[in-house]
Amino acid sequence: MDLNTIDKTANLSKNNSMSLMVFKLVGQQDAQFGYNPFYAMNIFKIKEVLNASEYRITKTTMNMADFYKGVIEVRGDYINVYDTAQWFGHEVLHTNDRSVIVICEVNNQTIGLLVAYIHGVTEKDWKELQSSGENTQKIVSQTRVEDELCLIMDIEQMIAEITGTDLEKEAKVESLGEQYDKIILFADDQGSIRGYVKAVLENLGFQHQIYNDGSGIIEFLETKENRKKVGLIITDLEMPNVSGHTVIRTVKEIMGLDIPVVVHSSMTVGDSVRQANQLGADGFIGKIDTEELVKTIKKYFRA
Repeated sequence: MDLNTIDKTANLSKNNSMSLMVFKLVGQQDAQFGYNPFYAMNIFKIKEVLNASEYRITKTTMNMADFYKGVIEVRGDYINVYDTAQWFGHEVLHTNDRSVIVICEVNNQTIGLLVAYIHGVTEKDWKELQSSGENTQKIVSQTRVEDELCLIMDIEQMIAEITGTDLEKEAKVESLGEQYDKIILFADDQGSIRGYVKAVLENLGFQHQIYNDGSGIIEFLETKENRKKVGLIITDLEMPNVSGHTVIRTVKEIMGLDIPVVVHSSMTVGDSVRQANQLGADGFIGKIDTEELVKTIKKYFRA
């Protein structure tokens, strides 16, 4: 069974596609409008979209991020709003009738992203997403929308900057003091997360293989002798080329392997957890939660 056959089988599931909300960071009146690409994010990370002109953004001194706009009140909840254009290096966005605030929930954090306007929603097969490269900051992948470049933003990176999360410090855990023959396979398209999890596994004392999408995991398991070497698989869900959905379906349904698979995702809302469970994942954890990551590895790793 080759990777193409696996992909064709997995493509029968709607879970092998991503719904993207597409937006612009500068308005049509901007002189460089024609040179600015579309931006997008997974719609499952979005709780709602608000007309910015209907909400008063109040600047506070509680947040030190340069791209912080202020706070809004939404049905009794106070939500911090950030200037997405400014984060990407554009000039400060001044709101108008088309401006919107995209309310996102990522890694159990709720924030508002101010953007120029919403272009629409599009559905893309995972194979239509391309990696943005190791050195690209703030972008996790890219695709085409109406024959125009569309960059999928790294919302996790933004939140790490907002919260001042130090991934090197977060990865510092004590060794379990044991040697394990089996290895852990891990896949994530975000370079900083790969480095963080790699450091956690090394500090704990686990052997591991790290990949930037699900293809590496599947190709490793294609060799039957390798299957008995694996004690646990940890995978992100949304990745270009080969997604975590494909990994889970391949391991559990197509290959029929009894290897625990844990989803490691920033999409911590209920729909994502249910989706992972329906696909056959054994567990689900949010990103950059070291205590929960270590607890989950101890629970599911089969020595």
